[in-house]
Amino acid sequence: MKKLLALILCAAELLLFAGRGGLRGNYREVEELLVIQTMGLDKTLGGVTLSLAAAGDSEDKVARMEADGVSISAAMERIRDYAWEEELFCPHIGRLLIGEKLAEAGIESALAYICRSPELRLDMPLFVVRGGEAADAVMTVGSGDKGICDVMRIIEQDFKRRGESGLTTASQILRDTARCGSSLICALELGRASESTEPPDAENAAPEARSIAPMGYAILREGRLCRYLTPEQAVAVGLLINKPGRATIDLRDRHGEAAVLELNGGGCRIRPVWEGEILKGVDIACQAQASLLERGGRGAMNEAEDLDYLTARLESKLAGWLSAALQASKELKADYLCLAETLERADPAAWKALDRDFIDLLPELELQVTVSAKLNQMNDMK
Repeated sequence: MKKLLALILCAAELLLFAGRGGLRGNYREVEELLVIQTMGLDKTLGGVTLSLAAAGDSEDKVARMEADGVSISAAMERIRDYAWEEELFCPHIGRLLIGEKLAEAGIESALAYICRSPELRLDMPLFVVRGGEAADAVMTVGSGDKGICDVMRIIEQDFKRRGESGLTTASQILRDTARCGSSLICALELGRASESTEPPDAENAAPEARSIAPMGYAILREGRLCRYLTPEQAVAVGLLINKPGRATIDLRDRHGEAAVLELNGGGCRIRPVWEGEILKGVDIACQAQASLLERGGRGAMNEAEDLDYLTARLESKLAGWLSAALQASKELKADYLCLAETLERADPAAWKALDRDFIDLLPELELQVTVSAKLNQMNDMK
């Protein structure tokens, strides 16, 4: 026991000595670190453009920087060389924005960099900038002490609230690509924050504020961007994978008045349709719940005919969104919903007997989509 106690004391002294020497050499004051929170990647003729942004505060403007390089590592080193005022701290990078050209060429190199980097996390959300470059978003979005980092925190919550079933992370994209050959990635669109009130030729006019907004999903097949899904089709994806969020849906009632519903629940049961040993189609039965948020002033709010009419319109609209999302999978031969795994679980023996790969069968399958919706009145005082 005494020998064991002596060993413990010696180990403690060694750790204390190391803390006074070697560890202090790597210590940095917080004020000396520039905490990077958002990263952007774009394709160039000779390699990539890397853009980085740190969140601002009430006293300092947003810190942004970009550099070109033959690789991501080379661009990062170039940024570090010129960021002489503060040391870059990258373990807090919370998201990666990818330019459209890079996404079309393939994001394998970006995913490989995330996997190998000791500073980046696999659970980091990834986004593609529709019709634009990531550097434009990182370097121009926001104004003053509010930049891309602040905007993206709001957008990430918006993706969940709108019913797009959550964020797509690097690990999720890697997993779905390995399992199903295709995956989804959240899409963003860059635009003006608001209409300018300054005349076009005004002197000393402030720079135009830029912002970025959620724009559904993009489909990646073997890591390459091949099509965008609309925000409405993205809502359908949430139902198809049984992870719906909340989404507002605009309709017209039977009097032509505007009505606004909120989708707040539901899911799909997906079954194979067999003809003997041949897979002929897929049956999708969807159940959805929604609440009535707004309605025009004509008629009573609780008239059964009005509610039945709105329910039927809701079912028709959701069926269209579901069909469009599934049709994209057929046309692209991209099983981004991992339908193969779902259908195999329904009948493993029949699935094993298939004489063709599912991805080759997919364009030929008949889709049968049915929707049953239930509509409630939110905040009904009665």
